[in-house]
Amino acid sequence: MATQRIIDFLAQNRPEGPCLVVDLDVVQRNYETFTRALPDSRVFYAVKANPAPEVLSLLSDLGSNFDTA
Repeated sequence: MATQRIIDFLAQNRPEGPCLVVDLDVVQRNYETFTRALPDSRVFYAVKANPAPEVLSLLSDLGSNFDTA
């Protein structure tokens, strides 16, 4: 689902081709929701899903582990 922030970004920047726009606030909220739902689990993010440095840095700061297979 697109957040208003993403909709605004696309309206202002009008990319000419395919692009990936990630709302880091949503990434953080989803990570925190997931870890609260499974408090006794260790979360591993699959880096190949999205290796963007901004995403990896945020998840690292939040305490995520990483799967690099």
